[in-house]
Amino acid sequence: MQKISVLHPRDAAFFDEDTLNALSRDLGPAVAENILCRAREDIAARFIQIRDEYGTGNYPGLRKSVHAVMPIADQIGLPGLTSIGHDVLRCIDQADPVALASTLCRFLRCGEMAISCAEMGLDLSL
Repeated sequence: MQKISVLHPRDAAFFDEDTLNALSRDLGPAVAENILCRAREDIAARFIQIRDEYGTGNYPGLRKSVHAVMPIADQIGLPGLTSIGHDVLRCIDQADPVALASTLCRFLRCGEMAISCAEMGLDLSL
């Protein structure tokens, strides 16, 4: 019999403070806040779509949706989410279903953590 390992993910979601400060400095606090709110809503909507595409095995659509989240994450200072997105795309391209399941779960978990913490007003910058 094989031993089953239970993993306890400890991903940390964070917003890049320099990106957020630049957004606020260049566009003003009110516009920056509006962009941040719209970006979070867009990412949340795309996550629903990503779950649906993964569940139905629509890997071309999944690839497109994950790829669409990455520039949004970059715009609002979520470099970790972008990095994990690249990993997800690599798993899709390599047709590795086990790695895809794990990496996609990490992608969604990190994104949702960042979105929910930002909604609560928590500082996620490092």
